[in-house]
Amino acid sequence: MTVKRIERNCDKFEQICTTGNVDTVRIETHTETVLRDTIINFYFPRDTVYQETRVTVPRRVNWGLINSKQSYLEAGLAWSTAQVKGGVMQHYLESGDTILQIQIDDGLKTITTLRTERKTSERTITVKENTKFAEFTIKWFWVSFIIILLLVGVAVFKNRLLGFVKKIL
Repeated sequence: MTVKRIERNCDKFEQICTTGNVDTVRIETHTETVLRDTIINFYFPRDTVYQETRVTVPRRVNWGLINSKQSYLEAGLAWSTAQVKGGVMQHYLESGDTILQIQIDDGLKTITTLRTERKTSERTITVKENTKFAEFTIKWFWVSFIIILLLVGVAVFKNRLLGFVKKIL
C-alpha cells in the first residue's frame, strides 16, 4: 500500500496517520461525603465519697453543743447526707451507675475518595513507498508462483489432458 493511498484514506488507517508519541493521562476523582447524627454515650460508674471536716467555731462555743440533724438530698443522678456531730461535719455522697447520652447532629463525616489513572501510549508506524526494486521483486514472485502452479498442474493432470486433446483431434 502506498503512502498516497493511506493519506487519501486516513480515516480508515487512523493508527498509521497519527504522528509522534502521545501519552494520555486521565484522572478521575470521586468524593462522597456522608453526614450522620451521632449519639455519644458517657458511662459513669457507681461511686461513693465520705468526708469528715472539723467545723471551726469561736472559743466561746462549747464543742459538745454543735450538733445538727441529718440532712438528706437526692437528685436524679446522686444522693447525699450531711450532719454535724460534736463539731465535725460528716458528709456522705453516693452516685449510681449512670449513662449520659449526648446527641450531635451531623457529627460524623465519612469521606471516600477514589482516584483512577489510565495511561495510553500511541506510536506512529511510518509506511514508506515501495522502491522500484521492491515492486520488481513482488511482480517476479507472483509470476514465478503462477508458472510453478501451471507446471505442477500439468505434471499431475498430464494423462487427462493428453486424453482430452486426443478426443478433440
